[in-house]
Amino acid sequence: MTKRCTSFIASALIASPFMAQYCSPSFANGCFNWYSMEVQAGSINWTMGIDACSESDYTALSTTVDAGAILPIRVVNGVWCGCAVWIDLDQSGSFEDDENLYYNYVGGSPSYEYQFGVTIPASTLSGSYRMRIISPWGSDGFLTSNGNGFGPCGAYQYGDFKDFTVNVLGASQVAEAPMQAQVVLSPNPASGIISVTGLPSSGTVQVFDARGAVMAQARVARGSAMIDTHGWKPGAYALRMADGPRVVRRFVVE
Repeated sequence: MTKRCTSFIASALIASPFMAQYCSPSFANGCFNWYSMEVQAGSINWTMGIDACSESDYTALSTTVDAGAILPIRVVNGVWCGCAVWIDLDQSGSFEDDENLYYNYVGGSPSYEYQFGVTIPASTLSGSYRMRIISPWGSDGFLTSNGNGFGPCGAYQYGDFKDFTVNVLGASQVAEAPMQAQVVLSPNPASGIISVTGLPSSGTVQVFDARGAVMAQARVARGSAMIDTHGWKPGAYALRMADGPRVVRRFVVE
């Protein structure tokens, strides 16, 4: 553990986003009821205070994730807001289009809860990376077709944004969990109920689609869980433990 932490600190000093000056999105009409209310991302657990509309830099709050793993995120925001997430993976001091890891617009009143996961590319080097979460009114925050604004530094009508820090442990520092090889999904490929065995004795498993949206979650009992994939679109999915030891398994729905 000491070697892992020491090497991470050393690489973080080499690769860090904190010296960069990031541009900010603008919100012409303020935020009022159109703002982020809660953000959970890994070990980050943020709730709004009296500075809901005035403060955006929360990079002092961080979470740690392995390269190649999925970071589970939960965002609750205000009236008819979408959600978009970027991580500055090349540490260039800006957020490029290919660094957008999630966007969606559903919205609701007085609030809406987005639950999803973002996959950290397996090639990501160890270091600290800036993550931006935007809660834009009437927009998914990414597509250029949004009439109410788009982009990590775009001009929006209403909304707000919050920046956090994601610490990544690169591939050379990620030790394979001993139990990883014991986890079995059957059948795979699937077209209905999947049986998952070899899990920790208890906890919760989550399934994410290729965009990082949470498709299902199930309780683990005696090391097993059942996932119902009926009605899912064909494609690749990832299963992970929401708590406890690191377990990631990928499977295909036909």
